[in-house]
Amino acid sequence: MDYVRTAVVLAHPVAAVLVVWLFFRQRGWRGQSTLLRGEERVAAVSAHESMGDRIAIISIGIVALAFASNMARGVIDHGDATRFLVPGFHGITGIMGLSLMLYLWKLGRDTTAKKASGDPFSGTKERHGRISDLLGVLIIIHSFLGFLYMLSIL
Repeated sequence: MDYVRTAVVLAHPVAAVLVVWLFFRQRGWRGQSTLLRGEERVAAVSAHESMGDRIAIISIGIVALAFASNMARGVIDHGDATRFLVPGFHGITGIMGLSLMLYLWKLGRDTTAKKASGDPFSGTKERHGRISDLLGVLIIIHSFLGFLYMLSIL
């Protein structure tokens, strides 16, 4: 077994576990937000917003790592960095997930801006929650497909 190849293949899934954990921990905000009041709520909202920023940035890095890993695997296996660059179904769901993640982040930022300016924000907040639900389902499907894909290439 080639240890370098194995490390290259496992780099993306191991890093992705972190962002999946952060995402589902972040989703716990929906239940927690109804219980908090006053300064405690203000601090929790601020923490939720900054963690959302971090998750969006990390998500971009995870997808970039997936492409870099596939390029490195192409070089290791075939001497051609473009060999595994075109995404399969798992990769397409990853790109869809990143798009939804960035849209989710935008909705969160829009909610914050509308709330700060005094504009009605409940519709944006509701869409933010629903996109989060949809993204949660997509993450589970994507992770399962990734597990199957990983078994086929290791």
